[in-house]
Amino acid sequence: MNKELMVHVITNFAGVGGAEMMLARLIKQTQNEYNHVVISLMKTSEVYADTLAICSSHYALAWNGLNSFGVIAKLKKLLQQLAPKTVQCWMYHANVMTSLSVFGLANKPKVFWGIHHSLASPKEESIATKLSLAISKMLSAKPAGIIYCAHSSLHQHQQYGLNNSNAQVIANGVSLDKFQPNPVLHDPIVIGFAGRYHTAKGYPYLFETIAKLKDQPIIFKIAGQGANLDNPEIKGYFEQYQLDENQVQLLDQISDMPTFYQSIDVFLMTSITEGFPNVLVEAMASGLPCISTDVGDAKYIVQELGWIVPPRDSDALANAILKYVNLSADEKQRLKQATRQRVEKNFSIENVSQQYMNVWRSGR
Repeated sequence: MNKELMVHVITNFAGVGGAEMMLARLIKQTQNEYNHVVISLMKTSEVYADTLAICSSHYALAWNGLNSFGVIAKLKKLLQQLAPKTVQCWMYHANVMTSLSVFGLANKPKVFWGIHHSLASPKEESIATKLSLAISKMLSAKPAGIIYCAHSSLHQHQQYGLNNSNAQVIANGVSLDKFQPNPVLHDPIVIGFAGRYHTAKGYPYLFETIAKLKDQPIIFKIAGQGANLDNPEIKGYFEQYQLDENQVQLLDQISDMPTFYQSIDVFLMTSITEGFPNVLVEAMASGLPCISTDVGDAKYIVQELGWIVPPRDSDALANAILKYVNLSADEKQRLKQATRQRVEKNFSIENVSQQYMNVWRSGR
């Protein structure tokens, strides 16, 4: 069977963001159906060496902003040589530069844009992002379709002015083999948080919540880059709220997230802005009920299998944690099973990959 060529153009295939990880999972899941080619506008990284190894070819165009016209010309030449029927783009700059590069091509491929970004506040975006958004607005009717990773993102971008008659949501998917529930309920209860030290992640509200519950028999585990006592702001929270390092465990950045999820009972997200929070899906795949702020697609992901509270409200977060604490062991186990089942049904990489393939095949 001759496999169809699928070209992916991504802004940068080097970080560990949601779009990059989703692309890697998608390539692995669909390698029997497609010959994949990855074109990274900027660079590729060893992080994705195993993904790139199963691609028929891959390219890094060393884009730095100043060489944009040269990179568009390189991309055009590559697409001319590869002659794919379909190109899937990942992130704003890749969307724009691919759409510009196919102008004038004799055999123009179907181009699908991919948007993996929340647009809650366009004014706060960087100048480069604002520029790509402005161009995206002008070009948004050109692609064969736009795939958003979150319902909230779709609505935000449509309000901004990105209009395309074939816009749809395909959520990020997770590998169910990788994330497995732990049937054990810990004593004392362990609440887990994972997110880099960044304004968007709501660290002030996380520590306000912990301070309200420090007299409860609860252990908090905090994972994420910058979550350590060398960070003066974290150290300041410990001193301000007189927290105990045994009760509030700082793990900094960790690479083994499946084991982290197995070491906790509930997952807590205190973000003030998100698009599609992958951590909630990973946590639920691990059989964890989630307590989350109402940001991005959190409510759509968690539904009635956890607690959704307003952002920046530590009282509501603390009350939700206590509601979980007061459940019976049987109720906690039922929640474990139900959260896993929701991910199996809606967010497995198998299910999500099939949705992408349906889109790619729809315009033949």
